[in-house]
Amino acid sequence: MDDTLKALVAKVWKNADLELEPGTHFVDETFLVHINGTVVKQNDAMVAPTTSLPLITILALFCEKSGICRDHALRMLKEAIIEAMESGTTTKNAQIKTRMNDVESAVKAIKTDLIAKLPKQRRSGRVITKDLQIEVVTDDALAPAAA
Repeated sequence: MDDTLKALVAKVWKNADLELEPGTHFVDETFLVHINGTVVKQNDAMVAPTTSLPLITILALFCEKSGICRDHALRMLKEAIIEAMESGTTTKNAQIKTRMNDVESAVKAIKTDLIAKLPKQRRSGRVITKDLQIEVVTDDALAPAAA
């Protein structure tokens, strides 16, 4: 249960601001945490392996199999990056807009015709903590009441 509580606190506080200056900081704190609310753990699911696809390996093999020379591919990629940066994604250039639409169609085809047909992998069910409240109880609240 200790690891579960640590994971829940980390999940709820993952976007908390960290106010540290650069350098090494010694930490020696003891505090009490009050956790209250509900946690929902959804069932595991079988999904297409999109996050586990080794992109760099896939691109390297694709270049090799299609006969693309590295230097030429890098030169073309550099030109495309520069052109895209200069024109932006909301370009009014009809030719580029048509190319972008073609790529969107290709991505949809890859998702439906290729990735969706790969063997499914188990994904752990989501943990929903939106109703969970976690607060640090301060030293003042822990101090014994004055007589």
